[in-house]
Amino acid sequence: MYKKYILYFLTFLIAIPAFAQSTAVKGSLRIAGTNDAFAYVRVYFEKNQVAVQTDEKGGFTAQHLNAGKETLTISGSNIQTKQVTINIPKSGLLDVGEIEVSLRIDYENNQALINASEDMLDDDNESAAQNISAKVILSNDVFLNKVGFQLSPFRFRARGYQNIHEQKYINGVAFNDQLRGVFNFASIGAINDLTRNGDNDNFMSASTFTFGSIGGSENINMRAGSFARGAKATVTYTNRNYYSRGMFSYSTGMQDNGWAFTALVGGRYADKGNVEGTFYQNMSYAFSVEKQFKQGKHSLSFVTFGSPVSRGQQSASFQEVYDLVGNNLYNPNWGYQDGKIRNSRVVTAYDPTGILSHVWKIDRDTRLTTGVSLHYGKYATTSLNWYNGPDPRPDYYRYLPSYQTEDISKQFYLDLWQNNNTDFTQINWNKMYLANKLENKINDGAAIYMVEKRHSNLLEASFNSTLNKTINEHSKLTAGVSARASQSQQYKTVDDLLGAEYVLDIDKFSERDFQGNNDIIQNDMYNPNAKGYKGDIFGYRFNINMKSANAWVQNEYSYAKVDFYYGTQISYNQFNRVGFMKNGRYPDNSYGEGKTFDFVDYAFKGGATYKINGRHMLTSNISYLTKAPLANNAYISPRINDRTVENMESSKIFSTDINYIFSTPRVNGRLSVYQTNFSDLLDRKSYYHDAQRTFINHAIKGLDQTNRGVELGVSVKVDNNWTIDFAGTKSEFYYANNPMGIMNSENGVINNVEETVYLKNYHVGGMPQTAATLGVRYFYNFWFFGANVNYAGDNYVDLAPLRRLASNYTSINPYDENLFNVYKSLTHQEKYDDYYTLDLSIGKILYLKNRKSMNFNIAVNNLLNKKDIRTGGYEQGRLDAGATNAATKFPSKYYYMQGINCFVNVNYKF
Repeated sequence: MYKKYILYFLTFLIAIPAFAQSTAVKGSLRIAGTNDAFAYVRVYFEKNQVAVQTDEKGGFTAQHLNAGKETLTISGSNIQTKQVTINIPKSGLLDVGEIEVSLRIDYENNQALINASEDMLDDDNESAAQNISAKVILSNDVFLNKVGFQLSPFRFRARGYQNIHEQKYINGVAFNDQLRGVFNFASIGAINDLTRNGDNDNFMSASTFTFGSIGGSENINMRAGSFARGAKATVTYTNRNYYSRGMFSYSTGMQDNGWAFTALVGGRYADKGNVEGTFYQNMSYAFSVEKQFKQGKHSLSFVTFGSPVSRGQQSASFQEVYDLVGNNLYNPNWGYQDGKIRNSRVVTAYDPTGILSHVWKIDRDTRLTTGVSLHYGKYATTSLNWYNGPDPRPDYYRYLPSYQTEDISKQFYLDLWQNNNTDFTQINWNKMYLANKLENKINDGAAIYMVEKRHSNLLEASFNSTLNKTINEHSKLTAGVSARASQSQQYKTVDDLLGAEYVLDIDKFSERDFQGNNDIIQNDMYNPNAKGYKGDIFGYRFNINMKSANAWVQNEYSYAKVDFYYGTQISYNQFNRVGFMKNGRYPDNSYGEGKTFDFVDYAFKGGATYKINGRHMLTSNISYLTKAPLANNAYISPRINDRTVENMESSKIFSTDINYIFSTPRVNGRLSVYQTNFSDLLDRKSYYHDAQRTFINHAIKGLDQTNRGVELGVSVKVDNNWTIDFAGTKSEFYYANNPMGIMNSENGVINNVEETVYLKNYHVGGMPQTAATLGVRYFYNFWFFGANVNYAGDNYVDLAPLRRLASNYTSINPYDENLFNVYKSLTHQEKYDDYYTLDLSIGKILYLKNRKSMNFNIAVNNLLNKKDIRTGGYEQGRLDAGATNAATKFPSKYYYMQGINCFVNVNYKF
C-alpha cells in the first residue's frame, strides 16, 4: 500500500536546467478605449514562428528570438486581428510597451447575452441545467466560445460532462460545494460585470491555479486592483424569466497609495415571467477592496457579495397536457387565489460570501497566492403537502382523459381541459382552503392541505494556497494545497397551513403498516404526534458534515518544438450524517451522529504539444483520477436514516484527447478527438412507487459510462468585414454496463432490495449528442451584424431505472403480441426530434471622449418562433407493467424551449 503512495510523490522531483541568455521581447495588451488588460490572447511572431499568450494582466514575453524586423500578429476569437511591426535587437530585452486591441463587437454582444443566459439557469438543479459560465468569455477557443452561447438553449454540454466536472474558483479559492459538487451560479446573479476577468483552463490542461478537472477549470478574478478606473451602468430588457435588469459598478483602479476599491449593485425583476405563474425578484451587491504594499511584494484583498432572490418556478408536464391546453410552456405550479396568481413552488435563496486573499511575490519568478473564504448559502423551496385528500396537482395522471376507461368520463375530462377552466387546469387554492375549513369543523383542525418549505442550507469554509515558480525559460513549477469544511443543514418547515389549525407530524405512507404500533408512523419518536404550526420544523431534520483536503503539483517544460507537462494530486474526503429526529421506521439509525466515511483519492495527468510551426500544432492530453462519492448521493434515504450504499468506493475517470490547432491570418480553430471512460459511478433516483404507495430511493451503484466524439471549431476571416464561424460535434454518451440497483422505501416496507438495472448501451439523456452552429458576422465601423443557424440532434429522454428491472417483465410472454409490445414500449428509450433555430443580433460600440463608451446590443433568438423543441425530459419512476394501458398510464414529462425571445442591452462606461 505504501509503495503506491510513494509513487504519488515521485513527480514532486523537479529537474532544474541551466539558465541561458537570449534576446527577448515583452509587452502588454489593453482593450481599446479603456484601460482594461486583455488576458489570454495569442501573440504570434511571424518570422520567428513563435507564439505566446498574454497572462492575467495582459502581459507577454517571448524569448530565444532572432534579431531583425518582425511582425507581431495578435489574434483571438474575441478581438479584431491586429499586426504590429517591431525591430528585435541582437541581444537584451525589447519592451514594446502597451498595445491597444479592439474587441469584436459580437464579443461584447455575446458577453451581454451570456450574462443574461447565466441568469436563466435553473437554480434547483445546477448539475443538470447550468450550461454557461464566464469561461465562454475567458476562452479564446473557437469551439467553446461558439457552442457555449449559441447552443445553450438546447442544454448542450461540451463533451457531455456534468457540472460536477467543472471547477470554479474565485480569487484562487475553490467554490464547488462539497454536497453536490457544483458551483452555485445563483450566488453571483446580477453581478456579471465583476465576473468577467480571470483565468481559464479548457478540459484537463496545464493550470496556474488548480490541478484541474476533465470539464475544465475557471478562476474568476474579483480583486479590486484588476478593474480599471471608471464606472459602468447597464440596463437590460428581455422576455425570459425576468424582463428587466440593471447594474451599476464603479472602480477606483489601483491608486498611488496602493489602495483599490470596486463596488456594484444590481437587480432583476418580473412580476410576471414569460412562463405563466412565474415571477422574479432579486437584488445583488458586491464590494471589493485591495491593498498593494510598498515594493509590490504583497497584496491583500477582500471581496464580499450576495444575490438574494425570490422566484416562482415552472415544472415539466405531460405531452397530453401540453396538447390539451395548446401551450408547450404550460406550468402546473400555479393557480388563482382570491383572483391573484399564486405559485406553489417558490424558491428563496441567498448565499452571502466573503473572500480574503493574499498574493506574495517572493521574487521575480516566484509567487504564492493564498486565500480563505466563508459563505452560508440559504436555499429553500416551497411545495404542496396533503393528507387524506385528493391530489391537488392539476396534471395528476388520474385527471387526464387518457387515464379514463369509460367514454363518458373521458369526454368529461376532455371538456374541462379544452375549455381551460382554471379551477381545474391550474391549482385550485380556494378548494384547498375550503377542505381545510370543513376539516376544522368536523375534526380538530389538522391540515388536509398545506404548503411546506424545504430548506437546504450550506455553511462552508475553504482554504487554498498556490505556488507558481518559473525555474528558467524552459521550466515552470506549480503546486498547491487546499482544505475545506462544510455543513449541510437539511430540514423542512410549515410555510402556510391554508386555513388549517396545524399539521400532524406523521408519515402518511406508513399508515397502512400501522397495525397498532404507533411508533412506526412517527417522524420523531421523541415528539410523537407533534402538531406543527407556521414556521415550525417538522418531517425531518439532519446535517451532513463534510471535510476535505488535497495537495497537488504540476511541472511544465517548453522548448522550441515541444512542450509537455505532467502533474499529480492526492486528496482526502470525509463525511457523516447527524440526525435530530428519531424516525419511527428506523429508530436505530436515524437519530444522533452516524458512521464517518473516509476516502483517499489520487489523480495523474500529462500532455504534450508538438509545434509543427508557430501556426500549426498537435496537442494531446491524458488523465486518470479517482473521485470520492458525493455525500448527496451516498445516503440512500437521508431524510429518515443514516444508511448508505454498502461498500462504497470512489469512481474512476480515464480521459484522453488529441487536438490539431491552427491559426493563420485568415483561418483559425481546433479539431479534436476525445474519449472519457467513467467507472463505478454512484447515483440516486427518487420517485413514487405506485404499487407500494410510497416514495422510493433507488441507488445505482457501479455504473460505467463512456463519452466520446469529435469536435471542430473554425473561424474564417473572409475580409476585413466578413467572418464565417462554425462549431460542431458528433458525439455519443452511453452507459457501458448493467449496474446494481438498491431500493429502499420511506415507509420502511422495502429495505435494501438489490436487483440489476439493465442500462447497458442506453444513451445518457438530457443533452444533444450531435450539435452545431454556423454563423456569419459583418463588422464595419464598430457596427456588428450576426446571424447563426443552430442544430441539435441525438437527444434522448432521461431513463427511470425502475423500468429496466428484469423482475418487472418475468410474467410477460414474448409470444403474446400485446404484452410484448407493452414491454417494448416501456423499455424503449425515446429520442427527441432534431431541430434547427435561427438567431440574429446587431450591436454598436460608440467610443466617446475621455475613454468613455456606449454599447448597444439587440438579439433575437429562435427567430422562426419554433415552440415544439424539446430540451429535456424524464421517464416517470411509476410503473404498472401488467396494466393494459401500461405504455400510456405513466408517460414521460418534458421541457420545451420558449418561442421567439429578444434581448436588448445598453451599457455606458465612464
